[in-house]
Amino acid sequence: MSDTFVHGYYRGRWPEEQVPDGEPLWLFYEVDRVARVVLRTVEVFPDGSIARNSVELEQQHGGECPSLIDCSLEDFFADADLDEMPREQFEDLWTKGVDTPVWFVR
Repeated sequence: MSDTFVHGYYRGRWPEEQVPDGEPLWLFYEVDRVARVVLRTVEVFPDGSIARNSVELEQQHGGECPSLIDCSLEDFFADADLDEMPREQFEDLWTKGVDTPVWFVR
C-alpha cells in the first residue's frame, strides 16, 4: 500500500472569524487512514509563526501518544471543517515549523 493512500493531509481555518489570542489561524493535519490516527500537526498563527507537533515528539521522553487527538478520527472529522490538501504543501509548512510538543510536560 502506497504512502499516498495511507496518509492524508488536511487543513482547516480557526472556526470563528475572530481568532482568540494564542490560537492558530490555520491548522494542518497528517492522518494515518489505516491506523485512524493523527500523526503530525502544524499550526500557523496570525503573526506568521509556525508550530509543529508529532506523535514522535510527544513520545521522545517515554510517554505514550498513539494520536495527536483525544477522540476518534470519525468524531474529529465530524466536528472539524477540513479540506484535503497536497502532501507537498504540508511538508513545506512542516519544515518551516518549530517543534512544539503539547502534552509532554518538562
